[in-house]
Amino acid sequence: MTSVPKQFTPTRQVPRQGLAEKIRRAVPNHIPLEFGETKTDVDVRLKPEHLLEVVRVLKEHRDLAFDFLRNMAGVDMQEQGLHLKIHLYSFKHNHTVQLTVECPPEEDHPHVPSLTSLYRAADWHEREAAEMFGFIFDGHPNLKNLLLEEDLHIHPLLKAHPLQEPEILQGIEDGPPGFPF
Repeated sequence: MTSVPKQFTPTRQVPRQGLAEKIRRAVPNHIPLEFGETKTDVDVRLKPEHLLEVVRVLKEHRDLAFDFLRNMAGVDMQEQGLHLKIHLYSFKHNHTVQLTVECPPEEDHPHVPSLTSLYRAADWHEREAAEMFGFIFDGHPNLKNLLLEEDLHIHPLLKAHPLQEPEILQGIEDGPPGFPF
């Protein structure tokens, strides 16, 4: 007789109860942090100059143990400047956090400390964010382009990029998307 497998019921990921308070207690008091939530994660907003110290605490503190860099992505907030979104995960505690690094709007190429000394995966994520948005990751071992030619110094995901408007409008026309062939 064979057993019938249990039906898989997916659960919704929601921000972990009490995680913000654990982070607040672990991070030194001199570092200003703002806490919020997304639909899935606790969101911690901080300035670039505090990023490396905060991430080191998040990784090394035994109650947090964020041992995996899931993702890093740039966001062009136009008048509010560039934001860097960093998603960390703890295999030990099965919790996640989103860090939002707010860069000043007057900086065209904001400086952010590299996380490559803490996470090897940061290498590719930082190279992509540098190439697509213009972030400069201080301390990165090899910040060369991944997708564009080496001598091409444009940042195609910035909203000020000359091709941004046609890319946004693509597919929004009244008729069917694309071109008839």
